[in-house]
Amino acid sequence: MLIDDDPIWLMSTGKGLRERGFIVTEHPGITPGLPELNDNPPDGAIVGERVAGQSGAEICRKLREHPAGALVPILWLSDQSDDAATRHAGDAGAADYCLRSFSPGTLAHRLQQLLRISQLERSLGQGSSGKPVRAKPAMAGFEWLPRDCRVQGKADLFSLLEWPGQPDSLPHRDLLSLIAKPDRRRLWSVLARLLSGGPTVRQEVGVITGTGNLRRLRIDVREVHADARGPVRVCGVIHDVTPAGGSDPHIYQITHFDSLTGLPNRAWLLNHLRSKPSPSSGLRGFASIEIDRFQLVLEALGPTATDRLFVEVTHRLRRLANEARSLKDDFAVGTCIEAVTYHGVNSLGLLIDRLTDSAAALRFARAVVDSFDEPFLVGGRECFLRASVGVHVSSGQLIDPAPWITHADHARRVAATDGGDTAILFDASMSEGEADRLDMESGLRKALERGEMSMHFQPQFSAWDRQLVGFEALMRWERNGKMQPAGKFIALAEETNLIIPLGEWAVDETCKALAALKRLGRTDCSIAVNLSSKQLHTGTLPAVIDNALTRHAVDANSLDVELTESSMMKDAERAVEALKAIRALGVGLAVDDFGTGHSSLAYLTRLPLTTLKIDRSFVQDVHTSERSRAVASAIVALAANLHLSVVAEGVETEEQRQTLMALGCDLHQGWLYARAVPLDQALHIAAEDSARRSLSELAV
Repeated sequence: MLIDDDPIWLMSTGKGLRERGFIVTEHPGITPGLPELNDNPPDGAIVGERVAGQSGAEICRKLREHPAGALVPILWLSDQSDDAATRHAGDAGAADYCLRSFSPGTLAHRLQQLLRISQLERSLGQGSSGKPVRAKPAMAGFEWLPRDCRVQGKADLFSLLEWPGQPDSLPHRDLLSLIAKPDRRRLWSVLARLLSGGPTVRQEVGVITGTGNLRRLRIDVREVHADARGPVRVCGVIHDVTPAGGSDPHIYQITHFDSLTGLPNRAWLLNHLRSKPSPSSGLRGFASIEIDRFQLVLEALGPTATDRLFVEVTHRLRRLANEARSLKDDFAVGTCIEAVTYHGVNSLGLLIDRLTDSAAALRFARAVVDSFDEPFLVGGRECFLRASVGVHVSSGQLIDPAPWITHADHARRVAATDGGDTAILFDASMSEGEADRLDMESGLRKALERGEMSMHFQPQFSAWDRQLVGFEALMRWERNGKMQPAGKFIALAEETNLIIPLGEWAVDETCKALAALKRLGRTDCSIAVNLSSKQLHTGTLPAVIDNALTRHAVDANSLDVELTESSMMKDAERAVEALKAIRALGVGLAVDDFGTGHSSLAYLTRLPLTTLKIDRSFVQDVHTSERSRAVASAIVALAANLHLSVVAEGVETEEQRQTLMALGCDLHQGWLYARAVPLDQALHIAAEDSARRSLSELAV
């Protein structure tokens, strides 16, 4: 049941949930007697804060008072993300709350988790009173200010942590110090990913409270508020999920086992390894498994069918684990699988005991990969999946299991990056690469404020008379006196969403350079700036460009925006609309690396482009290869027919220049003419070009 009085929200959210496999009924309010529940009791309900003049709390209470609604899990919709919203939801009888601004996809995920927990509770049985068997855990709201390194909250937060005194905030290092070291590192890692645009956080950690008591807390981050005029605020809720002296099996079941598959989760695995730090004989190994192409199957079949598929995957792994003892040819006698564990939507793990060496663990990991060759049958349909497996073997006493599992995760990521459908054994160089990446990510976050970023400008010339016509603006990062590889840090910026603020900075720097050219009298020179498709899809890029043009008082027709062909084709429909809005400003639009992507000519005719750029891979051997020459010629002809300019990138030799001119491409950039240089040198090139033109005109 969706209960809200906003018809547009009801329609769009209902549509989004139906697309994800839910059966939805929409209600702009509730009627006396609640016939909606009598006729068709729902599995769950989503209730707004205010509905048709009634408070959401009143509606929740009425649902709870109805015999058919007493056990229905309710998701409370709030416009706020703070401890007050948490209290309101809890007081009203809601099982959880969610921000109204969340997308249908996020809402569907939250609702699915809520329904799974409710299903598990019912499977464990109900008391005679009809109340849920699980006691409501203590919880408290919090607000983390990363820039100030502080965590704020009300009295219930610090009461939960048993912190002395009655503070309203504390340095976050003080609170982190309460968390066990392995959990602390893992929590800090997921929070860093969150701040870079990653998924919301739901992390369980062990805590020693201010009075020395051991507790298990679940940290749910609900929202990140990023305001350009103020600091970033991370809001969420902390739940106390500590089993009462180990005596409450229901809470332990919910917090340590996956409700869908029944498999033990990561929290169980860490507790198990800490209580049994070394194998009885031989070595112990852990295999981290990622199901490749799982997201594709989810989009094709929907969440319900995908859940059934995931259960089938776990059953197959369990059968493989049971058969391990009989595989005498491949494994040492006595090798056994201690556990199959759940680690996420498409991630599983295998704990392997009594290994003779690392090679035996790798052979088993390859057997896991091979087990996916047989199709899975779901709803009468065959599904083919693949697996990426990383495996690591302990070399001695396993005191802290968290890094050991992380090593297997590193190897699994390498396997997935290499194309998947393979198993890889961890080696030390993998963690070094991860450490380098984390170090680079940390530095990249602070690069702008430290003044380490700069723009270099590569000139573009008319090949016929070698006169300057414009520049391409290229981002550069100098760190510790050394230029960082552009391809590497830009790819990292894309992955972490840092490309969005970097791209906005690049637009402003490019317009600043145009203003400098204007002061030289070179209003005939344009500058093209490379942007990311992620910026294209934020919806704010036209305003960012317009503001920069206004701020620096430069003409829109002197600025070009470049995007790669493949990035625009990721979501071509949205790209068309966004590019039209940018083109309406008067800004030029160029397709970078044209010919290397997978564009549709139908979309190419709809995109409001002004320029095509021939990729350097075709220019490199255009003077020696018939194929490259044919591709370059086709691009030139296509541009001419569509009334577009065409620019050749990476021109390095006179032979390339002559061949391109013969094909009809007379706008070039590359080392034959000039390398990318800082702004002061680019202005010097522009001034020299102006002087040459003046001398040429005098000679005439």
